[in-house]
Amino acid sequence: MNPARAWRIAVVFVATAFLVAACATEKRSTESKARASGARIQMGVGHFNREGKAFHYWDKEKEIPAVCARCHGANGVPEYLREGKNAPAQHVKNGFACTNCHADLATFQRHRAEKVTFASGLTVDSGDNDSNLCMTCHQGRESAASVNKAIAGMAPDAPNPQLGFVHVHYFPAGAFKYGTEAKVGYEYEGKSYAGRFSHVPALNNCTSCHDPHSGELQEQKCGQCHRDRRGGEGAAHIVDEYKHELYAGIQQYARNVGGASIAFSPEAFPYWYTDTNGNGKVDREELRPDNGYKAYTPRLLQAIYNYTFALRDPGAAYHNGRYARQVLYDSLESLAQSGKAGVSVAGKTRP
Repeated sequence: MNPARAWRIAVVFVATAFLVAACATEKRSTESKARASGARIQMGVGHFNREGKAFHYWDKEKEIPAVCARCHGANGVPEYLREGKNAPAQHVKNGFACTNCHADLATFQRHRAEKVTFASGLTVDSGDNDSNLCMTCHQGRESAASVNKAIAGMAPDAPNPQLGFVHVHYFPAGAFKYGTEAKVGYEYEGKSYAGRFSHVPALNNCTSCHDPHSGELQEQKCGQCHRDRRGGEGAAHIVDEYKHELYAGIQQYARNVGGASIAFSPEAFPYWYTDTNGNGKVDREELRPDNGYKAYTPRLLQAIYNYTFALRDPGAAYHNGRYARQVLYDSLESLAQSGKAGVSVAGKTRP
């Protein structure tokens, strides 16, 4: 081979190798920055869970009702922020559109959420636009006012067939975060309750702890503070203990006062069913719309509302552990006062 030609080929080869290496480095750098900024999208998870029930509940109807469209429509959030309400939305097949949260897909700027109005009618501004945007949906659909309206004028321990389960809805993290400032949890008369829980400054908004696309907890940020408390005497352990005791109290109270056993199933509305065989759980044959529990008393409805409220937010103990313990403790105390639930708050301290 001609030496000059061989030299030129060698130069081209080396230059090409450097270019490939540079491109690969740039790609890794870009991907690293995307991961660091929370921009990574994982299909099939969270807001992009195309198989999730939240996006397929209305498959047969092919349309999402207006009352649900804010948080279940592909582009329900910007419509709500702009209009203050929603029209019925088209059926969703693949989860949210990117434009549901992003006003500009070139810069990824989010829609402006000036405030958050909870189901109670109370309004807050977190001071962080991203958190306001998250809480536009993650707040619950019912409140203490809903329960009080349902039980108005009724004796606390009188079963009433007109009473039905009041469901706060799923993932009401914002409601726990703000506690009594949101008044979504059922607050008993004469009691005081915790307001907004402020986490450490660097982790005091929704997207500092949760991936904005998947919703998953970024556990690597939690550090020593929470790892030492898993399985210990921290807020999460106490909240779990109170939920366990409250569920047992609910079941015993329902049998003793309502004359019918009750059990919870996460599978289908109305979630609380008559436990016809008394085995403490909802069996497949009991999971029927016409088998919803029908012997509610006001006291039972209050306790079940708070139990479900805490259950629907898996992070309640971390979003506002004090508020979570207060509403659960007060529900236990109320059932204990009835003398029909087999529970006690003796030895417990209300936070």
